[in-house]
Amino acid sequence: MNGLKPWGVGLVLLLLGVSVQAAGVTVCYGYGCRQQAQVRILPEEALRLSAYFTTVQNAADERQAMALAVQDLYQIAAQYTPIHQDKGRNVADGTAAGRMDCADHSQTDTEFLAYLKRQGWLRFHEVLQPAYRAPKFFDLHYASQVQEQSSREKWVIDSWFHDFGAPPEVVPLVQWAEGWSPD
Repeated sequence: MNGLKPWGVGLVLLLLGVSVQAAGVTVCYGYGCRQQAQVRILPEEALRLSAYFTTVQNAADERQAMALAVQDLYQIAAQYTPIHQDKGRNVADGTAAGRMDCADHSQTDTEFLAYLKRQGWLRFHEVLQPAYRAPKFFDLHYASQVQEQSSREKWVIDSWFHDFGAPPEVVPLVQWAEGWSPD
């Protein structure tokens, strides 16, 4: 849609029957949500996000689409915040202004997922409050979670493990709660 005027995007959305409103999401960073920023999702960004869900046929497809949309939402948020500086986990962050711990990621991911749900793009999952785990009592970790509507199985969407720009991990809650890690 390069070169399409903003009013043209709205017209295309209207003709396609896509309901996309200018909306905002809250992004947490700075460890423990010490910093928060309101990020506006532009109509053309919302249209791009909606495309991830156009071919979704089942819950597994939807989880894959959620991961891609969350990854894209981070790219959008990085235009307004310093979160592009975030490194995977917590060790390599140093004093970067945009560093994010798992609390920041879980809150932000949950906010992103709730936005997707409000847009009507999630048909097979409900967005829940963040999950937490402490399998060894000292390694408390948080992640966003969703619940598949038909099976009631819970899944985590966890963007904390990797450097900024990577897609989040999507893992069954039961497996994640036992201390699952991608490496």
